[in-house]
Parts: sequence; C-alpha cells; structure tokens
Amino acid sequence: MRKLQSQGVHHITLVGADRRTSIDFWEGVLGMPFVFEQPNLDRAEESHLYFDPGDGRLITVFGDERRTPASERTPTEVGCVHHIAFAVSRVTFRQAVERLGERGIAHSGVKDPASWTRSISKIRWAC
Repeated sequence: MRKLQSQGVHHITLVGADRRTSIDFWEGVLGMPFVFEQPNLDRAEESHLYFDPGDGRLITVFGDERRTPASERTPTEVGCVHHIAFAVSRVTFRQAVERLGERGIAHSGVKDPASWTRSISKIRWAC
C-alpha cells in the first residue's frame, strides 16, 4: 500500500465543555490565543473554537453550552483523546502548574520538571 502524502496536521479538534470554560482553559490557562469561532458544521448547537498553540497549526474545541466541566467523560473509549502533552520550557511549566492550581484543576503533570518532556498532561477537566 502506498503512503498518502500529507503536508502535516492542520488542526486537531477536541470535545470541550461550554464556550466560556473552554476559552478560559485554552487561552486563560495555557495562553493560546483564541483566534476564531464558527458553528460546528455537523451539530448546529455546538461552536467550533480555534486556538493558536504557537507553531503555525491550530487546536480546535467543540463547545456546547449543555456541557459543563463536571460532565461525565470516558476518555478510554475508542476514538477518544486520552490526553495531549505540550512540550514546554521550565518557566512555562511552572506558570501552567500555577495557573491550574489557581483554578483548582487537577492534572498529572510531570514529577520532574527537568524531564525531557516537561509536559502538563492528563488534565482532568472538560475543557
């Protein structure tokens, strides 16, 4: 089978909570500018929120006012995203941990910020 030629990832879309919670997390906690919003073309009741992670690509989130941060999720079902880990500097790592703490958001983080990954992952919040 021949490999399909790709020019890379344009964006990845995650299912988030309501609009305000999603924007507060991606822009407020992680500092990724909120750049665009459009309706979810598959579900009119959802919005499609675009964020800039700083590398020329996009992360998008489906926001729905009926979902809240406390909504039940099962991240281990087929097709679900278990977690995203961002490679960050030590300074950014500490800032992210502080911002998550201010909001009472649990996360696994990395026990050793000198680790090669220095990532914040497994954030247990419907963001």
